[in-house]
Amino acid sequence: MSRQKTPNRADPLKHRTASRTTKTATPASNLSFRVDQFPGWIHPETAAAVARLTAERGGIVWHWTFGRGERAVLRHRQPIPASLWAERHRVVHLSSRPGPWRNMVTPYAVGIMDAAFFPSVLTESIMKCPQSAGTEAVHNCIGYTIDRAPGPVLYVYPDETTARENAQDRVIPMLRSSPRLREYLTGMADDMGSLRIKMSHLTIYMAWSGSAARLGNKPIRYLVMDELDKYQNNKREAASEDLAEKRVITWERRAIIWKISTPSVVDGPIERAFKASEARFRYHVVCPYCGCELLMEFDHIRWPEDCTDPVKLLSRSLGVYVCQHCNASWIDADRDLAVRNGVWREESSGLELRQHLEQHRPISVGFHIPAWISPFVSLSKIASKALEYQLTPTLELLKDLQNNYKAEPWEAEFEQRDEDMILALCDDRPRGAVPGPLPPDRQGGKPQERVAAVLAAVDTQLRYFRYVIRAFGYGEGAESWLIQEGVAPTLEALDELFWRAEYLDAAGRSFKVKACIIDAMGEPQRTAQVYAWAARNRGRVFPSQGVHAPSTPVSYAPQEYFPGPKGERVKIPGGILLHKIDTTLFKGTLANQLAIAPGDPGTFWLHGDSDTLKAYAREMTAEVWNPEKNLWDNPHGRPNHAWDCEYLLQALAWMLNIAKKRRPGTAKPVKATPKPVPRPLVGSVADRLGALSRR
Repeated sequence: MSRQKTPNRADPLKHRTASRTTKTATPASNLSFRVDQFPGWIHPETAAAVARLTAERGGIVWHWTFGRGERAVLRHRQPIPASLWAERHRVVHLSSRPGPWRNMVTPYAVGIMDAAFFPSVLTESIMKCPQSAGTEAVHNCIGYTIDRAPGPVLYVYPDETTARENAQDRVIPMLRSSPRLREYLTGMADDMGSLRIKMSHLTIYMAWSGSAARLGNKPIRYLVMDELDKYQNNKREAASEDLAEKRVITWERRAIIWKISTPSVVDGPIERAFKASEARFRYHVVCPYCGCELLMEFDHIRWPEDCTDPVKLLSRSLGVYVCQHCNASWIDADRDLAVRNGVWREESSGLELRQHLEQHRPISVGFHIPAWISPFVSLSKIASKALEYQLTPTLELLKDLQNNYKAEPWEAEFEQRDEDMILALCDDRPRGAVPGPLPPDRQGGKPQERVAAVLAAVDTQLRYFRYVIRAFGYGEGAESWLIQEGVAPTLEALDELFWRAEYLDAAGRSFKVKACIIDAMGEPQRTAQVYAWAARNRGRVFPSQGVHAPSTPVSYAPQEYFPGPKGERVKIPGGILLHKIDTTLFKGTLANQLAIAPGDPGTFWLHGDSDTLKAYAREMTAEVWNPEKNLWDNPHGRPNHAWDCEYLLQALAWMLNIAKKRRPGTAKPVKATPKPVPRPLVGSVADRLGALSRR
């Protein structure tokens, strides 16, 4: 700020009691003030000297010229909604459509951003499908707060790796790519870490579930909990969600909490948050043909009745949405236009978003984003997944369809099993026999291979090992056959059963066990033995641990040391991977297979020696589904070794991708060339050109 002193001969100094200074006419960037009365804190001698000098020169005018930064600080900024701020200042990087943020791409994100800053709202829950711009909308909100209402920010992710990756790949690029946000960076390398981003006026922290240290000791104004249903809580601490929410207490009604996640199971964290919201909003679209407003529903996604191939359905873009009012069939371009003209409505009052917020002033709001309103997911993709589940109704496909497309939790319903039902699955093979080949598909042809792989599973006990050997067929939902089950006293006995023994079919052809999965948990000495056995049989023995409701069907945890007392850590040569198995998913898959009637496609066959299978049948009925706990339970504490082995076999078949193996002699399927069907174009000229460019 420059300051200069100039005499004013025309206007002598006058004493004014109403004001201390008089502002003279100057340009907007310059200010001039005439001293009329001295403030009381000036020393009398100084005041007398200035008065004498002023009288001699006929008055003094002080001129100020403000710099760019000073003018920016003094300027009164008009309030704007977060959605408008995002269009002006946000640049997207990790996206199929990189560049400046445009609200027209995901119009439903506008309401999500603006609702978060309504005065009454303290918590916003977003139950969404993957890659639907829900998380990016929250990043926009954080950018808006950095610029307009600064305060400390905390991001919470499921694990440390995800937290660090998001800091480096999403949050820091968001700050650097925006000219407005870049002004708040300090320019110091130490301030741009993967766990803490220090800006000139606030700090952004990264934390993860299960770490009480990262979730504590920080007063937070803005809290973002991403992928809430994938959090892994520490058993010795309160839930990570609860610990994180305690961080905003000191900010009271000036704090905002965002909860974002793809749902998992019924009564999961994001579903509880969504249902607990005082106002729950769903997105209503406008039909481009009849102009009626409607809520899109999964049952109105259709495809040709004669199409029974999910790959063909997807490649030829045969999926459409049928309007509930005029029965018009929408392609993806029609869907995008319908969404562009849509609005959020509260599910109970039916009011539009802004109207409901102003009338009811809720403190918590929830938003539901299914895949069919997302421009990044085609209707044909959703239809192909629905058809795939119809053809092969496995629990894994149900979970994928519910969570990732409907954005709803999945709930398993299982038929109760009894021993007679299990023994009814016996065929006529003797124990230890592999099923024979299939008849030739044409006259004079060779018999077709029936068995894709022979796999084994082991349940580890303190003094012995229970094992099951099962053969799996080709293709999705194929049959499987119990070859042998029993008890092995040592790991050396398992070596003999799995790697040296041969199992014959009716034609005399021999089969060997391809791979084995073994339960590694229990006594530390037993776990160490299993780890050593897995290290010796690397690539064909997979140590495992059953976990409830993980983030993926199978996750992997590197193990570098044998378990043992503290201070006696022994390194595993080369290390191994511990495979953490989703017990809910694969036990549910097993229960569904047991419900298939003998002889139907996908039958879960047992061998014909029913006398040796009585203990096996009892163990296969030990666990039941507990809908209140949302897990498999053993209410009477009965032995369940066979059940554990069989669900581990389902996991091993999934890990090895056995269902995708092609039968020898069959040609590799050729992908069909997409042939989009021309449709009449509706809407504005811009909409028509956009639809043409997508064809």
